[in-house]
Amino acid sequence: MKLVLTSSDIKQKTILKQVLELVGKPKKDISVALIIDACAVETGDKKWLFNGINFLTKTFGGEIDLINLLALDINEIKQRIIKADIIYCFGGNTEWLFKVFEKSGFNKLLPKLLETKVWIGSSAGSMILGKMPSTLTQSYIYKIDDFLGVNKYLELVNFSIIPHIFGDFTPSDAFSYCVEESKAQKYPVYVLSDKSAVIVNGNKTYMVGSNCQKLLNGKIIEKI
Repeated sequence: MKLVLTSSDIKQKTILKQVLELVGKPKKDISVALIIDACAVETGDKKWLFNGINFLTKTFGGEIDLINLLALDINEIKQRIIKADIIYCFGGNTEWLFKVFEKSGFNKLLPKLLETKVWIGSSAGSMILGKMPSTLTQSYIYKIDDFLGVNKYLELVNFSIIPHIFGDFTPSDAFSYCVEESKAQKYPVYVLSDKSAVIVNGNKTYMVGSNCQKLLNGKIIEKI
């Protein structure tokens, strides 16, 4: 698998460099399939979404396609994504995204697609591939009060992502909750600022950008 798991976006130079290396093509030839289902149930200003899409259209010269998972047959989803180099999944409500993946059948299709495609996740689009942080941790950090009956994510990687830490979006003491979360789990917990990403390239997993930490058993075992 080739994954770029961000907290926010790929505008940071070291993150974008990793994207280009994983895809292995010039920017002008890269095409992208966009998934934006995660934000469908969230209220509020969506300028961040349009800004993100605008950045992609200015950065990559290939086709930019929008894949509405609930509107399309699973075979059409497959055929349209096969044409792309990157699957880019924007953020929003991770539990709703998981429900959409299940209902559309995309959860079963995705592992096969990831054999040849680069996945870029933003926030929920990153969290969905790993282990689900506890509801206690998420309730405090993200003010979530309804998890839609979801008690796990896709678990395609053996770690969890906790995005948006060290910024204005989350409480000032959010990191302490991340430490407690890592004490309760047997796998790594990656704590990301909005200028960092976790990269998975085959059997290699590493961090890029700035202000990102890898926790295990309540201890910081790696940071940038």
